[in-house]
Amino acid sequence: MSIATAQARVSALPIRRDDVLRKWLPLVLILGAAVAVRHFVIANTDVSYAITLSEKVLDGQRLYTDLIEVNPPASTFLYLPAVVLARMFGLAPELVVDSLVFIGALVSLGITAGIIRHYRLLDGLSGWSLATFTLAVLTILPAQTFGEREHVALIAVLPALAVLAARGNGAKPLLWHCLVAGLGAGVTICIKPHFALAVGLAVTGTALYLRSWRVLFVLENWIAAAIVVAYGICIVVFYRSYITDVMPLVADLYLPVRAPFLSILASTPVVLWAGAILAVFGLMRGYGFHSVFLVLLTASAGFAAAYLIQGKGWSYHSYPMLALALIALDLAATRRRFAVEQAGNRDGLQSVCATLILGFVAVWSFAWLNVAVDARAAAAVVGRIAPPHPSLIVISDDVAIGHPLVRAVGGRWISRSFSLWVTQNAAILSSAGNLDAMTARRLFAYAQADRQQLIGEIRDGKPDIILVDTRPGRIVADNRVASWSEWVKADGELSALIAANYREVDNAEDVAILKRNGT
Repeated sequence: MSIATAQARVSALPIRRDDVLRKWLPLVLILGAAVAVRHFVIANTDVSYAITLSEKVLDGQRLYTDLIEVNPPASTFLYLPAVVLARMFGLAPELVVDSLVFIGALVSLGITAGIIRHYRLLDGLSGWSLATFTLAVLTILPAQTFGEREHVALIAVLPALAVLAARGNGAKPLLWHCLVAGLGAGVTICIKPHFALAVGLAVTGTALYLRSWRVLFVLENWIAAAIVVAYGICIVVFYRSYITDVMPLVADLYLPVRAPFLSILASTPVVLWAGAILAVFGLMRGYGFHSVFLVLLTASAGFAAAYLIQGKGWSYHSYPMLALALIALDLAATRRRFAVEQAGNRDGLQSVCATLILGFVAVWSFAWLNVAVDARAAAAVVGRIAPPHPSLIVISDDVAIGHPLVRAVGGRWISRSFSLWVTQNAAILSSAGNLDAMTARRLFAYAQADRQQLIGEIRDGKPDIILVDTRPGRIVADNRVASWSEWVKADGELSALIAANYREVDNAEDVAILKRNGT
């Protein structure tokens, strides 16, 4: 090596170091902020219950027989590997779940970025700033929704969307890109069948864009279809009780209870989503269309359709549609700034407006996704007055009363179900009127079976702690809307059983805490 060459390499080192800091430091900071957020938001209710279900399955209990769950088995088995690893290494399952989600987000983002770079989909834009924002969308934006099925599904589907965008741009993807895309799309649909709308709409939109139906039959779509079909066969073979017992219950009680359609259309996530989409189209005017925008917007629209079809209005249902809309908005703003700079023009006002809109939608979306029932006060009381590893049961329709509380206090969940949602939904549908006699009898039978199960679990399971939801307007008792505590008092058998064996020791933020006598 010559002296001149050595000096050139040495002089280049600071530049390379600065370049590394400029590119990697923002990603590291975002990841650090995301880890910090996990310590300040409330643990996710559904994730907590899914961990509990996974533990019970590992202990030998049978899903849909010993345990009642309204979702297909993927909702439980999605968290099973984390619970297995937690037991192997003596760690808290929540920590392992969070770690795996972080790893999954980084791997997905890395693969997606590699696909985008390989097929040159960003037209000279700075991929590092876009990657930093996308990482924030994947790790910070979810807030209390972190680790939910919707969150995992979006992480899984990102490489598939990137490959689809490459096809829309005329590229022929590599085999391993197709394999990863097919796997991600298949897993996404298995997590929730509704998400086939997002994948299907993106594929259909790309086919129309290219004016070629061959996109419908590319390798990754066959892989995704094979995964979904195999999953369906596994349900039929190994979980027939889900089809015979749970699906009728879901059809009769879960699906019919919906928020009014107009109220969902006017809800926070839909307003934010619509605003972001309009801003994207506004920023794209005069700068041409691109397959990346097509895929992001159609997939986001598919997730929005899934949100509307589910009809619950729950915040976590809206995460994928908001996340993709934000990524598209950031990309549109970045692309516009780049085009203006290349033309040697100034674009101060519109750039400021785009930044303000992006920040507003992102912050409001974070606040919306962080909405949750806070039962930490009740958990503190239970932790103080209960014996070690107390057994618990909840009298409420709200799963958030018992979860993650039961895990926070190191307790044992002894109920087959996560709440008295069957009783509540039967009451809601019955009070709506216009029911035929057969439907009314079926709803009454569901409610009575749920009530008898609760009585049996209290009588035979002898839980150390019973948590009773005292918030008004949660259930129908004595032909009026009442609290669950009033519902208990109106039931002679149940109230006598509780009065003979339990005493109320405290009430923490509308949760009455009953302790078994003698403990």
